[in-house]
Amino acid sequence: MRIKLIAIDIDGTLITPDKIVTPYVREALRYAEDRGIMVSLVTGRLYPTCRKYSLELSLSGPCVIYQGAMIIDPKTDKVLYEVRIPRDKALKIVKIAREKNLSLNVYMDQFTFYTERPNQYSILDAQLNEVDIQIVKDIEKIIEYDPLKLMFVDEPGVISRLEENFSSYDGDLVAFTSLPQFLEIVNRSATKAEALKWIANRFNIKREEVVAIGDSHNDIPMLEWAGIGVAMGNADDKVKGAADFITLSNREDGVAHAIEKLIK
Repeated sequence: MRIKLIAIDIDGTLITPDKIVTPYVREALRYAEDRGIMVSLVTGRLYPTCRKYSLELSLSGPCVIYQGAMIIDPKTDKVLYEVRIPRDKALKIVKIAREKNLSLNVYMDQFTFYTERPNQYSILDAQLNEVDIQIVKDIEKIIEYDPLKLMFVDEPGVISRLEENFSSYDGDLVAFTSLPQFLEIVNRSATKAEALKWIANRFNIKREEVVAIGDSHNDIPMLEWAGIGVAMGNADDKVKGAADFITLSNREDGVAHAIEKLIK
């Protein structure tokens, strides 16, 4: 079956630990695009950095941000699809954060985030996304309507325990770790897999014609849904167990090696 869509996570997959796209990976992406294969970036990040990488690499596919909560055409900045968290459920998560003295980032649109309790990991999130933190006194006043994403930011041990217990907080929401310090919360219908389904339907692409490449727990749904799921060599065993095969790490041009193997 001919491949028609390759979906690639950014952090830990497309880019190295030094946050660069290597020449070998750039060449492989160009090779795929030149053969008529659509390449989309699928990330938990805000839109500006996803757009930057997509345009810099001349990728033809839309940007998927916030784990699948929003899909945007980077050439026109038009929002193609979005799934939000109901406001009442978001406020319940805010209450939990306050009761447990946890830092919570709130994402109302695709361009910035808000917090009332910034910490070093909020700063890390801002640095990764190249935006300023919007610090507010009362986050509830910011949540005037349904947000796109919420994210707990804390020590990896705290985040791991939150992830294990999250289903007891609200079954209509889903939580994934993207980095060990980040627990991202979205509507249960807003996974990377659901976003890929939407793109595939939009462009008349069959499931078996889709390749997904990722390294983190938030990538598991798309690895399982895609015709071919590829785990990075730097992924943990849970992610690797969800994949059809394992490529090299992001330090070793794993994305390029996967594309070489799959595209003849």
